[in-house]
Parts: sequence; structure tokens; C-alpha cells
Amino acid sequence: MKLEIKKLDISSVIFSGFTISLLFISFFVAVIAIFITPSPLWIGEAFKAKFLGAFFYTLVFFIITLAYITFLVFIYNFFVGVVGLRGLKVEIDEETEE
Repeated sequence: MKLEIKKLDISSVIFSGFTISLLFISFFVAVIAIFITPSPLWIGEAFKAKFLGAFFYTLVFFIITLAYITFLVFIYNFFVGVVGLRGLKVEIDEETEE
């Protein structure tokens, strides 16, 4: 069965499990960047400063990435809905249960 995605709901991208997974990925990237492979800026800092830096790194990375993905969904909806271009086509194979 072939399906075509005509519109992506922006609120489903923002208010779904996708945002929670993006937050966890942002947290893991911050922990790796600050605690595991630190730059020379973080070597002499106390644990509290590293923790605060990881918190802000997570927050900024999460907000920028979510804004970028939301912008991409908006642009996709514009080109498919307003301009009239074709949407993404997905082919799904149905399995029959015996």
C-alpha cells in the first residue's frame, strides 16, 4: 500500500514523545561534551559549574533543535499545501495473519 504524507501537524511534533526523546538526546550530548570529553575550558571548573553548564547546554541545544525541526515542518507544509508539490510517499507492506 502506498501512502502520501500531505500535511504534518506542528503540534504533534511539539507535544509528543518526540520532544522528550530530543530532550534526552540533548542531555546525553551535553554530558558527553562537558564531562566525558571536556574542552580545555571545563578542565579546571568545579562540579557545580560543570553541572550548570550541562544544564544550559541541554536547554539551548534542545530549544534550537526543536525550533529548527518545527521550521522544517512548517516549510514542508507550505510547499505541499500551498505550492502544490507532492508529499513524501511511504510504501507499507501489509502482512496477512494466518
